[in-house]
Amino acid sequence: MFFHIQIFFYSLIFFFISQVISSEYFSNVAFPFSAKKLWIAIPLLIILLVYLYNVAKSLSQRTSMVPIPLFFAVSTWVLLFFVQSPKQQYTLLALSAIAYYFIHIALYRLNVYYKDKTARGIVAAGSLATIFIFYAAAYGIYLNYAIPLWVLMASLMLVTALVSFQYLWLIHENKKNVLNHSLILGFIIAEIVWVLNFWPFGYLTTSVITLIFYYVFWDLTACHFLDKLSKKRVIANIVFFGFLVVLVLSSARWMPIV
Repeated sequence: MFFHIQIFFYSLIFFFISQVISSEYFSNVAFPFSAKKLWIAIPLLIILLVYLYNVAKSLSQRTSMVPIPLFFAVSTWVLLFFVQSPKQQYTLLALSAIAYYFIHIALYRLNVYYKDKTARGIVAAGSLATIFIFYAAAYGIYLNYAIPLWVLMASLMLVTALVSFQYLWLIHENKKNVLNHSLILGFIIAEIVWVLNFWPFGYLTTSVITLIFYYVFWDLTACHFLDKLSKKRVIANIVFFGFLVVLVLSSARWMPIV
């Protein structure tokens, strides 16, 4: 089952909200920030967060399934402010609406049958997409608005742990063990963020490299819970990691250090 009329309707609402946020009129009204605008923006943001939470909770019937769709939607809206090309914005909107739809389809299917492997695979893909979009949005805010580094590290650590916990709990029933490993993943990413802070790259390149680091550790953790961890798997991940990093660095635009 890959079509659900109610989820399709929710996705259309998400697409419409994203379209409004990406519009030039909204940008002219929202920027520059002021204290008066914040008094309007904060209640609107709270309403949107409550709406996103209720949608995810109603479909999955579990609070633990909320982080991925919630962070995915909010991160997409933030990232729209850093995409300048209208074509790129529309591409991001279309792909995000499709991903938003399938994430909720997976949550709905897991509510019907908790061991649905197809739904788990979609959640795995959705978790990686969420991580990347959140990393890109967080780095964009950090580089453009002079946010303290510790705030960036703390936010990435928290979101990484929550998103990892949502997926890993699907494949392993020991909640405490999953929580510990998720926190470790979050702490590792925070340390990597601190190191990458000294690299002369833009927010997209940095977020891609951080995602590569995350994927390697996330995959090894998932293999550990599925009893599929082996030396060959570790070596394959190391080779895969090295290849991707070299590919990204060789094609990335190096920013001048002032």
